[in-house]
Amino acid sequence: MAKKIKQNKEKKEIPKKDQNKTKKEINKKSKENPKNETIKDIEQEDEQNEIKEKEFNKEELNKKYELKLEQVSKDLIPKISTAQIEKALKALISYKNKLNSSSAINVLSGDFDDYIYATFGFYKYPLRYSLAPSKIDLSTGIYAEKYNSNICLIVKNPKSDFKDLNIEFPFNMKIIDIDKLKTKYQQYSKKRELMKKYDLFLCDNRIKFVLRKLLGKCFYASKKIPYSISLNYEDKDKIKNDIIEIVNKSTIFHMNNGPIYNIKFGRFSMNLEENKNNLIECIKQIIPHILKYDIDLDELRNISIKGNNTLELPLYEHIKEGDLKIFAGNY
Repeated sequence: MAKKIKQNKEKKEIPKKDQNKTKKEINKKSKENPKNETIKDIEQEDEQNEIKEKEFNKEELNKKYELKLEQVSKDLIPKISTAQIEKALKALISYKNKLNSSSAINVLSGDFDDYIYATFGFYKYPLRYSLAPSKIDLSTGIYAEKYNSNICLIVKNPKSDFKDLNIEFPFNMKIIDIDKLKTKYQQYSKKRELMKKYDLFLCDNRIKFVLRKLLGKCFYASKKIPYSISLNYEDKDKIKNDIIEIVNKSTIFHMNNGPIYNIKFGRFSMNLEENKNNLIECIKQIIPHILKYDIDLDELRNISIKGNNTLELPLYEHIKEGDLKIFAGNY
């Protein structure tokens, strides 16, 4: 009897009213963000990778990149035929033009995409990787005024501090701050709208870690995590030049844990020579960036190109020696 009384007392420690209140709060939070658990997983993985990145000597990573760059230039680039690149690009552009002229693609819908993508496939996953976006230099920019690209720059509070600099950019530039993200773009659906509205996202280096939690899953999945740059408000000329250079002469590479990686390198509205040169630049810079995370060049499986809703055309195929022996033994 004494035991039962003790158990009842323990149960009554939290009043029923408060228990119901707690349940309501939990339900409310889950309704506000149904993807909450998934986003938390991504954020935790992001933070863990950031810690690993800091622990791993950056100087050593840079040295590895230089070594892999030399290896790629020597052992891979000569194997990739420029004639094959031109042939694949011509075929892809011709296929896209047929799609655009038919009823299969509605130019006004979200299905239309002018970008051309390169895909890199590997046999092996990297031992570690960085989710921080990397700038890849291009011969011809894919975000520019003539393409009517929409660029979004996220700055620290208040955005009026940045706007007071009165910097004029030669492209469509939207400035938003942390407060705007928290108020207008709190819901998942609003974040998706924001993500789809802009071609490229940039941010102040001082707020990049805060943004990862505010932007969430859709930005990670769509590889639109903002590329961070240093914004010193006392040097507005540098700010302007740095942003213009990124927009007009670069593409952004978002690495994941592999083994498939994609990047925008060109446009169907660009000419053949411009797309070819951009693609070669991407191959030269991205492959070493992946290989520096303890992957051998022999692990590169293939390189291909594609557009949105188009077929994928191969540029380079590599079968490992061990797999080749197994394949030969079956015949």
